[in-house]
Amino acid sequence: MAKRRGFFAELQHQAAVAERDRQRANAAAVREMQKQQREAEQAQAKAQRARVAASRANDKERAAAEREAKKLHTEAQVAQVEALNAALESTLADVDSVLEWTLGVDDHVDLEELRRVAEHPEFKSKHLAPLASPAPVYAPPEPTFVEPAAPTGVGAMFGKKKHAQAVEVARQEFTRAHAMWQTEAAAVPMRQLEQATKHQAAETERQAKLAADEATYAAQSQERQSKVDIENAQLDAIIAALAVGEKEAVEEYFSIVFGNSVYPDPINLDIEHSYNPVEKELEVAVGLPKPEDIPTARAYKYTKARDEISETAQTAKEQRDRYAALVHAVVLRTLHEVWESDRLGHVDTIALTAGVEHIDPATGRPTTTPLVAVAAHRGDFESIDLAHVTPVETLKHLKAVVSKNPHALTPIDLPDGVRG
Repeated sequence: MAKRRGFFAELQHQAAVAERDRQRANAAAVREMQKQQREAEQAQAKAQRARVAASRANDKERAAAEREAKKLHTEAQVAQVEALNAALESTLADVDSVLEWTLGVDDHVDLEELRRVAEHPEFKSKHLAPLASPAPVYAPPEPTFVEPAAPTGVGAMFGKKKHAQAVEVARQEFTRAHAMWQTEAAAVPMRQLEQATKHQAAETERQAKLAADEATYAAQSQERQSKVDIENAQLDAIIAALAVGEKEAVEEYFSIVFGNSVYPDPINLDIEHSYNPVEKELEVAVGLPKPEDIPTARAYKYTKARDEISETAQTAKEQRDRYAALVHAVVLRTLHEVWESDRLGHVDTIALTAGVEHIDPATGRPTTTPLVAVAAHRGDFESIDLAHVTPVETLKHLKAVVSKNPHALTPIDLPDGVRG
């Protein structure tokens, strides 16, 4: 039998799990449960701070601090119980409504919606921006000769010699400065060339690194695209083969359907199936959760005198009835999901067995105990209004073989499969 989910079935399963979690997170009951859990955590933290404060208080204040710490501790325990009860109520409600849940969704899977489009991240490179041009190299301003001012007045008669000496010194300084300027000015073209050459080399290196980054990105994008193209080609092959009812394609399609069927957290199913195209029969084996996987608590309570949170268990009858109802609901839900999803009409009959894998207490070895077996015809099942049935009565109507006590793992005798 087909067991392991293929790529598309796993893809659909993960999407269904994410959608279930999203819907659950938005449910009013779950938001209230989460609110109570946060309040419980806050109350516990507040009580802990009060205990620490009491331990640090002086003798005069200690008694009052300890009373406050005890009060806050009690409030925290009460809040914790409320959170536990809210979570338990939500979980049990989920367990009790597995059949109701599937009636509100269309189990058909449009395989075209599984077609993928390659998603490429934005191209990034630290070499994208061109290098900034360096600051221009210019020749310094040409020095000009400024003759010292000639003396005037009385000094003009006696200062000519000194003025002449000053002019000579100024001319010598100017000559030396002008010679230096000429040297610097003559070097400017070479400095400009060196600067331009260095900048161009750096820019060329940047462009080469950018091109390398672009080539890597293009190769990675091509790899992503090729992977998606291969997956889409596989999908095309499945769609084409499903249209003509090929065995492997039908089995793959129902793997996707079962992968899309998400149960609440305490319930994990292991579904195997195989298709007989000649008989148009789908054989299904459902691995059910063990009885101990389902919560057995009815409620939680806090006893202040003992400072204890305790659990009130469901009665044995409540546990038996809840588990039996779950088993019956899972069987009907599986039949419903097959036929509601099978718009191409490949399946006329379903031979379904539901059982539990566990350790045989007599031999200590793994075994599977069958709890329900049903051979159902499409026309018989589609005439049933599942929104208004009692599941065990529906199974009787379908002439299913049902365990007298599923919770105790009381086995059934397996009948022959359906033919015709």
